[in-house]
Amino acid sequence: MQPEADTTAKLPLRTILRLIPRQSRRGAAGVILATVALALLDFAGVAALVPLLLVVLDETAALRTPGLGWFYQAAHFDSFGHFVVAICLLVIAFIVVKSLLTVLISDRVYRYLMGLYRYYSTRMFDTYLSRGLLFIRGHHTSALINDINGICIRFTDGVLGLLLNMATEVILLLLIAATLLWYDPRLVLLAAVVFLPLSLLYTLVFRRRMNRNGREENRLFVAQNKTLYETLRGYADIEINNAERYVSDRFRDGLDRLTSCRRQAMLIRTAAGRMSELSLILGVAVMIVIGLATGEEMASLKIALGVFAVAAYKIIPSVNRLINSWIEYRRNLFAAEKIADTLGHTDTVRFTPPTHERLPFRTAIDFEHVTFRYEPEGRAVLNDFSLHIAKGERIGIRGRSGAGKSTLLNILCGFFTPNAGRLTIDGVPLTPDNRRAWQNNIAYVSQEVFLPDIPLAENIAFGVPPEAIDPERLRRAIEAASLTELVDSLPEGTATVTGEAGCRLSGGQRQRVGIARALYKEASVLLFDEATSSLDSRTERDIVEAIEHLSTTRRELTLLIISHRERTLDFCDRIIEIAEPHE
Repeated sequence: MQPEADTTAKLPLRTILRLIPRQSRRGAAGVILATVALALLDFAGVAALVPLLLVVLDETAALRTPGLGWFYQAAHFDSFGHFVVAICLLVIAFIVVKSLLTVLISDRVYRYLMGLYRYYSTRMFDTYLSRGLLFIRGHHTSALINDINGICIRFTDGVLGLLLNMATEVILLLLIAATLLWYDPRLVLLAAVVFLPLSLLYTLVFRRRMNRNGREENRLFVAQNKTLYETLRGYADIEINNAERYVSDRFRDGLDRLTSCRRQAMLIRTAAGRMSELSLILGVAVMIVIGLATGEEMASLKIALGVFAVAAYKIIPSVNRLINSWIEYRRNLFAAEKIADTLGHTDTVRFTPPTHERLPFRTAIDFEHVTFRYEPEGRAVLNDFSLHIAKGERIGIRGRSGAGKSTLLNILCGFFTPNAGRLTIDGVPLTPDNRRAWQNNIAYVSQEVFLPDIPLAENIAFGVPPEAIDPERLRRAIEAASLTELVDSLPEGTATVTGEAGCRLSGGQRQRVGIARALYKEASVLLFDEATSSLDSRTERDIVEAIEHLSTTRRELTLLIISHRERTLDFCDRIIEIAEPHE
């Protein structure tokens, strides 16, 4: 397999900044000012150590310094020792205040970044929702979850956040360099000789490597999540087939690759810090040798070295942070590409407007010469298919796997759009504009009823806020779906949480919840897609009897039932056999 192209190397900074939503760009100016303030505070923290250094290294030089000399005279110190103690206390007090201000400003910056994360994650989630069922089914769940959570946090923290960090460090280094230049130009030259080669080395040598490392880490992370997701969902099959060791080895192998990838990044970051320290020691040694060789006085050399040491106290961590931020920025830059590709440059996602309006359905539903393909050049799942469904009719649908039974229901629900032909309701074509109004007429009960880990009442009145659930309507739905006995047996009645995927309910109970959901919705079209195929014979018979009783007592309901079992379709008015299409 060929290595993935490093397309992010061509991603300009202005493109990244344009991904910041319009409504957040005004706040970005405040964040930039906060970044400058952080750099100034860091610089002030370094500057505060210089007086302390002077009073420790050379009493005479300290008292000759204008600010320190004035303070010594104005405060009338009776000894130089008391003066040193006062300077120490003032420096400590300043550092405490500076630290508090830094925390407050950093919190403001992080609040801004977290606001962006919420924006990108919500936009990504809404974008995927708006792309429909075909898109969702065409991508692995773990990959989509990683995009919504992992990619968005990588972009806000690992790209935008690190850009701000690097800006802070650059401003700080420029302030220190300007001060050293004013104090002694040789110190600036020394700092440049010490740190510039290191920075260039990491920029030129590791830039592409770290971007590939970040992409690979994300790929491996998604693969690990896939393994976890599939293992936990398929645990029963894993145990019954004695496959625990197989999936454990898969997980362990993936984890080995993931940790190896992260270890490489950690080694590069650690090496950067160690090389900075080594460069500093070499620089100081060179300065001492040059100073001694040129006959410079030791006192002057000590002060110069002391000033450089104080500067280096900030320069080394700052350079390390700058290099490590650059490394992580390169590792996470692919996230900017993903955000740009997925979200584009628009600030809104167009959902079908919510509505309680229902498309009128009084006479019939018609499939008119419908053809559908999952891929433009692929095999037609349905080819020139026509079907007339009268209101109140009970239609059974059967056929071999892959013949297009579920596709038929998906088209009826408006999930899929035919490549040719059309679906009409009372002669009105189904379109994106009236799709939501049509879906308000439909209830869908599948083989695996979707039951979030929420109370039973919210599962039945799914999509309705808890405070808006109609108790009487809920009671009628429960009674009609033969769930009264279950509700009475539950410790908290309809407030009982059903568990993940309804795990606290039996298969038959889950299907009855699906029926109760349809009844609460007061749908006029009920679709059952292999709704009883996973149930035992007795439970299946009970569910079929419940559906039959429902259709008998409410003849206005239109039922479409997919099943391989003929006995499930016995009460239907007619049965449609769907054969594989011949093109």
